[in-house]
Amino acid sequence: MRPYTLGTAPAPLLLLTGMVSLQFGSAFAKRLFEETGPAGATLLRLLIAATLLCLFSRPAPRLLRTHGRLLLPYGAVFAVMQFSFYEATSRLPLGVVVTLEFSGPLLLAAVTSPRARDRAWVALAGIGLLVLGGTKGMDDPVGLAASLLTGAALTGYILLGARVGRAVPGGSGLALGLTVAAVLALPTAPALGLPPMDVLLTPGVLGAALAVAVLTTVVPFSLEFAALRRMPPRVFAVLSTVEPVIAALVGQALLGELLTWIQWAAVLCVVGAALGTGLAASATAERTGPLPVSPAPSDRSSSRKNGVHQ
Repeated sequence: MRPYTLGTAPAPLLLLTGMVSLQFGSAFAKRLFEETGPAGATLLRLLIAATLLCLFSRPAPRLLRTHGRLLLPYGAVFAVMQFSFYEATSRLPLGVVVTLEFSGPLLLAAVTSPRARDRAWVALAGIGLLVLGGTKGMDDPVGLAASLLTGAALTGYILLGARVGRAVPGGSGLALGLTVAAVLALPTAPALGLPPMDVLLTPGVLGAALAVAVLTTVVPFSLEFAALRRMPPRVFAVLSTVEPVIAALVGQALLGELLTWIQWAAVLCVVGAALGTGLAASATAERTGPLPVSPAPSDRSSSRKNGVHQ
């Protein structure tokens, strides 16, 4: 699916559809854990997604040599983010993990912003995260640590992704970054509990992994890029903050993960904090002039978590 074939569909609808696709894919991946475990699902998703994006963007191999010092850490951070995210979702509800994942980008916004009100928004998010971590069912230290590691890796991915978007033309940066992540995952996955290869290579598992890769990579990146071309930054910032809510609703509908009202209140605290920082960032960008739209598909981390596009 190429962004320019999406016609005149409303940009907000494209963005929301991409977020729903991403969370549906994450829910399907969680069901895949029964056969593959988190490590196996991560490995398959990275291998298939990298293959698909390379087929679509056809990156020149010389780019890896030219920008290797940038693409190698970019891919490494992406691999860490995927392994930790799937490990976390294997132990905690999807909506909780996505909410905790916001901690890294929000902390980055507080550290890099000169505005005191941004730090106040992060304090609100911190309250929500503390409440969420202390609620019933959140007593899995590995799951909580993996969620926070995902947020930390996402922060590095945001910083590196912005540099990759500026340095590498078209969609090649994302495709090559995913390729690096997939290569790094090959020796890492067995150490994290990879099932036998005859399990991973069964048609049913491969078909499910293909669906996960399409839902979490091809569809959301294509729809998001199409939306970014036609959506004002302020609208984008508002819509992007609903991702934890979408994740919680998808987890409830597909996985039976019911959140308590206290957990929902904590999720909304984090959403409110992300909304506040996103609106402030987009307002600043509008005053200082519009940012150029990159020809590459924007990664979901930098855009959705901070309201910033590459």
